[in-house]
Amino acid sequence: MKLDKLSIEIHPRSSWKAFDLGCRMALAWWPSLTGFWLMVTLPFFVVFSFVDITWGMLLFWLLKPLYERGLLYILSRRVFGQPVTAIEAVKAWPSQLKKQWFASVTWRRLSPSRGFDLAVVQLEGLSSNARSKRLNILHRTTDDNSGWWTIICVHWELFILLGMISLVGFVIPQGVDFDYWNAIVSDSWQVEFSINVMLFFVYVLIAPFYIAGSFAAYLNRRILLEGWDIEINFKRIANQYGGRLNSVLLAGVFSAFMFVAPHHDAMAQQTADQSLLYQLDDTDGIEQQNIAFESEAQIQQILDEPPFNGEEVEKRYRWVGWGSDEEDDQSTPPSGLPAWLIKVITLIANISEVFIWLVFGSLLLMLLYFSRHNIAQLFSRQEKLPLDEPFEMPSFSQAFQNEELPDDIGKEIERLLALGAFRKVMSLMLISSLLEISKHQSLPLTKSMTERECLHVIKQSVSGELGEFMDRLIDAWVKLAWAHQWPSFEQMSQLHQDWRGLFPVIEAAA
Repeated sequence: MKLDKLSIEIHPRSSWKAFDLGCRMALAWWPSLTGFWLMVTLPFFVVFSFVDITWGMLLFWLLKPLYERGLLYILSRRVFGQPVTAIEAVKAWPSQLKKQWFASVTWRRLSPSRGFDLAVVQLEGLSSNARSKRLNILHRTTDDNSGWWTIICVHWELFILLGMISLVGFVIPQGVDFDYWNAIVSDSWQVEFSINVMLFFVYVLIAPFYIAGSFAAYLNRRILLEGWDIEINFKRIANQYGGRLNSVLLAGVFSAFMFVAPHHDAMAQQTADQSLLYQLDDTDGIEQQNIAFESEAQIQQILDEPPFNGEEVEKRYRWVGWGSDEEDDQSTPPSGLPAWLIKVITLIANISEVFIWLVFGSLLLMLLYFSRHNIAQLFSRQEKLPLDEPFEMPSFSQAFQNEELPDDIGKEIERLLALGAFRKVMSLMLISSLLEISKHQSLPLTKSMTERECLHVIKQSVSGELGEFMDRLIDAWVKLAWAHQWPSFEQMSQLHQDWRGLFPVIEAAA
């Protein structure tokens, strides 16, 4: 493994930065990764789908760890500067399946860190106890988020799959009744095959990012454990300075010897000390004992003189509380204060404590008093009165949103009715009816309401002839706006006549 040929910047990272690096690697080498995945997985997907749509897709999902070994093969060589095409990876893929392939698709299939652990099996070739010990070392960190990376990628797959299914609803023409749930749970093989195709393309999109992120996290752990960045920096320094470094080292060593060379005085003193030791070795035992006694006496004499014979007293104060059990004399507290002063301080403290509690109780009572209405409403079973909210006109009723309402609505409706502009006629009748009803009833309408939702709100507020008229008016509007069923002139005339009878105020104002 030649670290100097690495094509990525080597330095310690957090696990999330390593995942980000993996995503960038997947984007940089996307053609070869995606090309390999399509060339290998597409034949399996087609064969499994023809055998059985449901169980075939389950088998395809179960064998995903085997397909991912080819992605790791490409990444491991691209990282170290070796270009690998998708075709070369397909040719080398069978040789990558020999190591522990059965364990990868059985008991290790649901391991949350399988993408991270794959490098230990495929690149390091470890198995059994050696693999377990190696994984224990690699995962022994508080920044091990390989399991979370798997969960994130699974959620990406789910979101993209749901987005593709939802996209179907946008391309269906308006007016066509399409039920997602019935389509999904139906036994139609066309629907199931379509979902399988969507899931296949989801795997094509996410699998390179998942393996690249896991491999980047594996490399980051090895950088932290083995110090790849330090080794690379030393190699760069050695290659950069080369011969100049050798000459500088030789000059430095020679200068160091010159500076540490002994002087003549030091050599003379060392010679004198050695001669004294030789003389001491030549003396007998009694003389050596006398010399020892004299040395001990001289040492003791030095210790008896300042600054060795002085005593230093250090005072530290620690609070032990009033009336401590350690004090026998109750009249003299540990602080040294007079007894009368202590009594005064204690009295002031007790009075202050009582005063503080009184203030706290008074504030609490004031808070409860001023909040009595809110507290009563909190425990009251009466329905709250609706707040006055700005009235919103549903957007479906406005056939001309950028135009202002005419001053004489009645005459405008008659004019449009004569011209056959039934859409604008019904729009004006809807707007004027809703405005008039809202003056007497609180209608919680919003712009996003549909026709049926608006009718449901109206029927809760009005009834009788007015409710029946609004039902017929909105029903005619729905048929015209959505089903393109134009009402007859007689039907429109009847609606206009009923509208004039129910809302005479509008006619009078006009």
